[in-house]
Amino acid sequence: MNKHIKSFLPGQCLCLVLPLLLANSSVSLNACTLWAAAGDDASGGTIISKNRDWKPDHTQVLRMHRSRKGYDYFGLYAEGNNEPGLKAGVNERGLTVITATAGAISKATRDAQPGKGSLSTSLLADYASCDEVLANQAKVFANRRPTFLMMADRRKVLMLEVGLKGRYAVKVVASGTLAHSNHYLEPSLAEFNLTVGASSTARLDRISHLLASSPKPFDTASFAAMSKDQHDGPNNSRWRTGQGSRTLSSWIVETPAQGAPKLRVLMANPGKPEQMQTFTLDKQFWKTME
Repeated sequence: MNKHIKSFLPGQCLCLVLPLLLANSSVSLNACTLWAAAGDDASGGTIISKNRDWKPDHTQVLRMHRSRKGYDYFGLYAEGNNEPGLKAGVNERGLTVITATAGAISKATRDAQPGKGSLSTSLLADYASCDEVLANQAKVFANRRPTFLMMADRRKVLMLEVGLKGRYAVKVVASGTLAHSNHYLEPSLAEFNLTVGASSTARLDRISHLLASSPKPFDTASFAAMSKDQHDGPNNSRWRTGQGSRTLSSWIVETPAQGAPKLRVLMANPGKPEQMQTFTLDKQFWKTME
């Protein structure tokens, strides 16, 4: 499925000695699904998408952040819940950043790790491309708590997995597809799959199947259809409608080989009708959008 992939694994590679524990009875409250395509699979550019799943106890808003020293960025924010803040964003240079919780490690264990938290705001404010991030990866990715992060620019997609004790792995795709949910996929980090939820496995399997079997090249419309897929029921599908955790938003950025990126956001805020907005991220947008 993936072509032209490079992996960057810091430190000594450790043997995989721990089996996966499948937690079929639990439904994660902080699950998300990430997927992307690049190169020929995206008409020469890239397309990146996130379905955000969380407890429906808060509101999501779109907001422009004007940086004093770095790049401006536009993002999806959560407000009024136990983990507010930026959940997906794109900056004025066309770098998109989306995240998913490392749910294979308990929240208590993740929070107990020394180091910094979210990478999204610093990446969006400070970097213009995946190559810039890769050139500074030792500084950017070091000393981070467990997380999953996917980013894209006009030419490639980058996937970051951060495990315990600052260990991480990076995968880069210039032509092909990537997908991720809430457990570790890189063999060097598989020992951190302490509890792999049934939903995480089902969502990854389904989106991987759709990426492999759907007509190519992909575009916003085809990714939007994947976002709404409910093949695996209310708790395990891409668009979740079950108890506890629900899909609250879809974020898709399509960046063509030439021209301005386009953003599609679908928000399903609790108690309100679904709201879909589209934006062309051209110079006028960055000049006037608030």
